Amino acid sequence: MAKKADIKIKKSNAGKFTAWAKKNMPNKSVCSAASAVMKRKSKYNPSVVKMANFAKNFGCSK
Repeated sequence: MAKKADIKIKKSNAGKFTAWAKKNMPNKSVCSAASAVMKRKSKYNPSVVKMANFAKNFGCSK
């Protein structure tokens, strides 16, 4: 697994999933929103699924 220092994200994409989660799932945290998206992938746009997957893998890991 890559270290967090090795992960590069474009500045234009930073915060996109957080903003999406706050708008579309206001009562959930970003990590729980990512989990909800990953459980029902067919319900969401593929770009949202990709952002949620990235959040689960690198932002929500404990």
